[in-house]
Amino acid sequence: MNLVKAIGDRHLFELLRGSFVALIFKLSGVFIGYLFFWVLAMLYGAQGVGVFSSLWTILMVNVVIAKLGFDTSIVKYIASFYSQKKFSLIPKIYKKGVLWITLTGIVVTGLLMLLSEPLSKLFFETTEFNYLIIIVAISIIPLSLINYNAEALKGLKNISGFSIFQNGTVYIATLVIIGVFYLFEKSETTINHSVYSLGIGLVLLLPISFLFIKKTFERKGNNQKAYIGELPFTNREILKTTLPMLLSNSLFLIMSWTDILMLSAFKPEAEVGIYNTAIKIAALNSIVLVAVNSIAMPKYAELYERKDSALFKNFVKQTTLLIFIISLPILLVIFIFPEFMLGIFGSEFETGRDALLILAGAQFFSAISGSTIHILKMAGKEIIARNILTISTLLNIVLNFILIPEYGILGAAIATGFTTILWNGLAVWFIYLKFGFLTYPFNVRLRKGIK
Repeated sequence: MNLVKAIGDRHLFELLRGSFVALIFKLSGVFIGYLFFWVLAMLYGAQGVGVFSSLWTILMVNVVIAKLGFDTSIVKYIASFYSQKKFSLIPKIYKKGVLWITLTGIVVTGLLMLLSEPLSKLFFETTEFNYLIIIVAISIIPLSLINYNAEALKGLKNISGFSIFQNGTVYIATLVIIGVFYLFEKSETTINHSVYSLGIGLVLLLPISFLFIKKTFERKGNNQKAYIGELPFTNREILKTTLPMLLSNSLFLIMSWTDILMLSAFKPEAEVGIYNTAIKIAALNSIVLVAVNSIAMPKYAELYERKDSALFKNFVKQTTLLIFIISLPILLVIFIFPEFMLGIFGSEFETGRDALLILAGAQFFSAISGSTIHILKMAGKEIIARNILTISTLLNIVLNFILIPEYGILGAAIATGFTTILWNGLAVWFIYLKFGFLTYPFNVRLRKGIK
């Protein structure tokens, strides 16, 4: 409590405390992610990294569809039920999400299996990778439910649990199993083993994520007063909330991965591997954004529900200021040492220098704009978020289609960088129109009283 008084703002204290925990986990996850792709680069070269990146992208696109937007809406529902002191409704809405995701995942898995050969031909110009796409299809339901459980843990403010089930843990599990393959089949280890390892790792992590959910429900429930009642909305009303979020999430992911998919279709796998590595390094700018979002998303929903516009505005600016302060040094390091950072993965990766600089600049603009899309979603403006992402995604597809055949990875970086700046700028503008303030970190009140 003394720390809360010293800071003078309970919400800022929760943000700093939770963000620190999330940031430590996120940094660990980023390090593990770089280690993972470094191992792939050492074992299989840029071409192997390109093949895995393409398959990972296919997996992530299908996972977003399978989740139906429940991974975002569960955070909002949990925050709402918490504020209404109706904790017993949280497990009920959670179970509905599990059921919907599983059913949708079965459909998506079946469709991807049916399309495995034409997709292999499209992205790899051969059908010999169709069995790897089938492994990816089998991985859809486990990864979808792991992501959903992670977001539910975030909503329950179990930040350690949420952070554990990010991609870093998936990479660790995959690396361990790759190590087993390498130990027993040194002379025959190929990029195929990385995909097998990914599928096995996800199957092993899934029951552990459910165990975390069970323990968190038990611990949180013991501290809440009993509430007798049913969910105040039907399945149709639930889907009416989740589907716009699905569309927003799908558009965001499509925009994020269009460059990888189009590079896979137009250029050799080696270029895909180099570009994906540049993206990973540029994304260092967004580490703090992601970490802060893990705390801020439920807090946005909570403060918006309280209808305290001044407190809501100040908290938004506090989050953006925190992101800006930590992201700036990261940007400077990337701009000063781009070749060195790419060269860690091998000399062939240094050709991605210009693409890295463009992507890093765009990611920094995203960081200083704040959690724009999440603010709109948590404050009941899902339709606006969807429209912004629709425009940006369509433009991103067109630009990638025009620029990649001519300029390769540089064209992909220009298309992605431009649309990243565009959707953040549009979101900032609409937040200003709807709530009367800009999200940029200016005019922040660091002491606001304990509420």
